[in-house]
Amino acid sequence: MLPRIKSIKTTLVLTTILGATPLYNAKAEEQVTSKNYAKTIMERVMVIGNAEKAQDLTGSGQFIDEKMLDRNSYTDINRILRQVPGVNIQEDEGYGNRPNIGLRGGRSERSADITLMEDGVLIAPAPYSAPAAYYFPRVSRMEAVEVRKGSSTIKFGPRTTSGAVNLISSSVPSTRKIKALAGYGTNNTQRLQAQYGDSIAFGSGNIGFVINASTDSTDGFKSIDIVGGNTGYSIQDIMGKVKFSTDPTADIFQSLEIKIGATEETSNETYLGLTQDDFNANPFRRYASTQMDNMDANNRQYYIRHFADFGNFDVTTTLYHNQFSRNWYKLDDITIGGVRQSLNSALNDATYLAALQGTTNLDGSAANNLTLRANNRDYYSTGIQTDMATQFNLGDADHELEFGLRYHYDKEDRFQQEDLYAINNGVMTLASSGEAGSQANRHATAKATAFYVQDEISIANWTIVPGVRYEYIRLMREDFNNGETRKNTVDVIVPGIGIGYALTDNLSLLGGIHKGFAPPSPGSTNEKSEESINYELGGRYNGTIFNAEFVGFFNDYSNLLGECTLSSGCSGGTTGEQFNAGEVNAYGAEFSLNYDAASNLKLPENISLPINFNYTYTRAEFQNSFVSSFDEWGSVSAGDELPYIPEHQFYVSAGVVAPKWEMHVSGKYVDKMRTQAGSGSIPSGQGTDENFIIDVAGEYEIIDHARLFFTADNITDKEYVAARRPAGARPGKPATFLAGIKLKF
Repeated sequence: MLPRIKSIKTTLVLTTILGATPLYNAKAEEQVTSKNYAKTIMERVMVIGNAEKAQDLTGSGQFIDEKMLDRNSYTDINRILRQVPGVNIQEDEGYGNRPNIGLRGGRSERSADITLMEDGVLIAPAPYSAPAAYYFPRVSRMEAVEVRKGSSTIKFGPRTTSGAVNLISSSVPSTRKIKALAGYGTNNTQRLQAQYGDSIAFGSGNIGFVINASTDSTDGFKSIDIVGGNTGYSIQDIMGKVKFSTDPTADIFQSLEIKIGATEETSNETYLGLTQDDFNANPFRRYASTQMDNMDANNRQYYIRHFADFGNFDVTTTLYHNQFSRNWYKLDDITIGGVRQSLNSALNDATYLAALQGTTNLDGSAANNLTLRANNRDYYSTGIQTDMATQFNLGDADHELEFGLRYHYDKEDRFQQEDLYAINNGVMTLASSGEAGSQANRHATAKATAFYVQDEISIANWTIVPGVRYEYIRLMREDFNNGETRKNTVDVIVPGIGIGYALTDNLSLLGGIHKGFAPPSPGSTNEKSEESINYELGGRYNGTIFNAEFVGFFNDYSNLLGECTLSSGCSGGTTGEQFNAGEVNAYGAEFSLNYDAASNLKLPENISLPINFNYTYTRAEFQNSFVSSFDEWGSVSAGDELPYIPEHQFYVSAGVVAPKWEMHVSGKYVDKMRTQAGSGSIPSGQGTDENFIIDVAGEYEIIDHARLFFTADNITDKEYVAARRPAGARPGKPATFLAGIKLKF
């Protein structure tokens, strides 16, 4: 079967590149002048494509456009996604640089349980072999964010249980477009960004380009005991696209887009939090033992995307390559009197805690030291994907048939070491360096061939979208320290169907059922793939001034996977080890509403009063009892709730938009969350704090094309425990302010 898939793929790719003669082209000449090719490409490779398309989905999906992104000048994806119902987020370092995103009761840790993309291309460092998102694209260069859930995710894999998040970077403009931003704020926060793009005639076609560059830095909102120091980050990002297009009236319209991007990051972040008592006294404190913790990372991304329209069918082919390198050098554990303890255990022992705080000295010997691990890893992700679409009629039914192929390869290369440090009067010094590769010297690789076919069938008031996805995955892990090699092969068919019925021009029903799937890790031996059957049912109203959507969902897991990672605080197993949790039920409801109140107040037409509200209810419960060495689960009884999933959360915003100025206030409520599996009331020290965080943003036009702006995040300065992983209580971001100027031409 696999060789046959490869053969089909090769044929499609060659057909695309060589511009083969169309199978039929009877209507091409009369349609070509009215086609919006940019929109067509977006609908082929993005998870939704545009805001209008989101209103017609047979599943649940939200499209956050450039206007909405620009409203609050956010660089934090967590704050952007809080506008979307069904998203559960666990804050980490307060800035959203390494987000933990889950959908519909799925695990949120490092966003590893969702399909994460940029411009329709898998963007996690190693999407199959190591999907934890230690790299996340810079939101500041995005013009849209898409979230798609339910049966409509069959087209996008490999993870189909919860859904897909796609970030759309700045596109090549049709005319000259210039944007710039400069801002300064709390904690010496500095933001600079510039974007320039244009298109010009080139021969009988067109050539366009866009360049976006930014730098973003802050000293951070935490303070390190005794020694002080920077607890923030500095990130530089640049992206460029060049696009060549033929004459739109050509018999076969074609375009070729090349994208190149680079990101450099230095962040002084740690895995160590605080004891509850220390958090209560000062939530923004960091222990002296974290003074050396630092991540040094860089990312490179490239793609070449070719599109050809043959009249009655079109083909989009993308060749992509991403690479990501990072060395997170951070405190890993502590040894006193020859007894080594993990950070979680050390927080609960007064002797070890005093050393972490820097009030007890350690000489850096093998018996008394702080151990820092250089988590040095390189990631590679490369592949080619082809999407073909055609439209035709059969009787009374209109069909939009899509199918695609993807061949993908990714790799994680770990080459890690541990160094021993002394600490004297709170100041750390290197005592001895470990041998490079001594703590981890292994490769994890994945080779995947995927195929999908999906047909959107419209009959009278009905829209029916059946689809099926096939994944063939070969996984391997090679450990060069012990000579062990593990191999695993996964072969799965993932079907699904979405159904919509239009009751009126504005009111429709939607529903669907699909299979959820996530592959095991390359290091797995007895662990099965994660599988589930997922259901959704709801309704949607789309009006001129009022939009609303209500969806209920039920995800019936036959096997949920958990994974021991340092970022989850796992200390009872081997990093990368997975656990079968068996049956889990995740269910809930999502509601969203958008309304322009100005329509009923007889205000001038150029004044709007946008109001947005969404609410999410979620429950996720184990259906069987078991014992695991995964700290967040431990000893589980049937009926226990999964950690880091809030039962209630809602978002509300209101604003005033006038020609020369605008003002917006938004608030997000998140219920307390368990940090360990359990039932009943949450024990002290095993949960996060409920919180309601209010942000304010505004702009004022001083001259044509220039606006002053300001943002205020967490304006009430709410203090709360946002997480207790990896080790200890961690705060959400306090009140921060940013002001500056925006230019648009």
